[in-house]
Amino acid sequence: MEKIKLDKDTRFALEGRVVTLDANSNVIDKGVLYIQGDTITDIRRLSDPAPEGFSKHMIIKTGGTIYPGLIELHNHLSYNIIPTWQVPKLFLDRDQWRRHEDYRKKMTGPLEVLGAIDGYLQSIVRFAECRLLFSGITTSQGITLASHQEITKFYKGIVRNVEKTDDPDLPEASTRIDNINNNNAEKLLESLKHEKCYLLHLSEGTQLRANKHFRALQISQDEWAITEALAGIHAVGLLQEDFEIMAGYKGSIVWSPMSNFLLYGVTADIVSANQNKLLIGLGSDWSASGSKNLLCELKVARLVSEEMGGIFSDQDLVRMVTTNASRILKWENYLGSLEPNKKADLIVLRGRKEDPYKKLIDAREQDLTWVFIGGWPRIGQKSGMEKF
Repeated sequence: MEKIKLDKDTRFALEGRVVTLDANSNVIDKGVLYIQGDTITDIRRLSDPAPEGFSKHMIIKTGGTIYPGLIELHNHLSYNIIPTWQVPKLFLDRDQWRRHEDYRKKMTGPLEVLGAIDGYLQSIVRFAECRLLFSGITTSQGITLASHQEITKFYKGIVRNVEKTDDPDLPEASTRIDNINNNNAEKLLESLKHEKCYLLHLSEGTQLRANKHFRALQISQDEWAITEALAGIHAVGLLQEDFEIMAGYKGSIVWSPMSNFLLYGVTADIVSANQNKLLIGLGSDWSASGSKNLLCELKVARLVSEEMGGIFSDQDLVRMVTTNASRILKWENYLGSLEPNKKADLIVLRGRKEDPYKKLIDAREQDLTWVFIGGWPRIGQKSGMEKF
């Protein structure tokens, strides 16, 4: 087969087991994704004729299972050169561990020094983005670095990020790490009216200490600074009734169980979140206290679910990093599932056996054979990349 020359109108097709994650959860055992430029043109069975403009000789056999690219809604990418912190004790809230002597010594300090050396910010960004690609993450979040704000300009072109999409189809998300207090809830509500997605670190810490930051969202008895744009990251400090309030105002949450357990010994009340039908996304937080990547965080999420009685199916968990995440971002018309006219962000895992959702959660980095973003192969095994 002649090598495929990539441009904005390039046509090719990928054959494999296709896990669409569409509304009907269709899985096509012998399916073909037809791609033109950055878009999925059609999805058909291998036995069906090719759509107009394509031919059977354009089909590349992947030998694997094809999924939508993974979407992460909580990270601090620029800190991901830091090794895992040996957490000395459990904390009650974020303010406590930020005041610990290790925070400056092992987290912010090294980044402040390295960032001042010419060329290091660029290297930090490329390293962080490669970590994402090698775990199948095609979109992530968290591009700032407190000591070097200029680092954000280097996050461009390799992996999608939610703050700077450079794509009119994909509205950019706003983010806030600092807590909301009683004096700025009205200001937040006004901002939410103009946002598609506002990712807020919400009630990070135990219920005893962090719930006050959720209460700060209340403006009056019948008014809260919560809309469908608000996605509360962590939400560990929310009480059972708080999830009912979040659901009533159509808010959502982003769950990071690994980091929660390491720092606080507890995680969000996902039983209540699920009972109230909140949209839940997933994020690995950062390398200092979170999982290495979403593949690891999915495994932690499944363990927590099982410990709590099997709250989520494997498909539920996979949707947290695909369709749920795209809906939280208001990107569902373009990403999150494999469907005609959506952007060709996808990953391929080796093999076609076993339940497809369990397969993704069980996967390790070495099981990935291809990662495409916007129809372009970003990484892959040598035999696959040599086709382009």
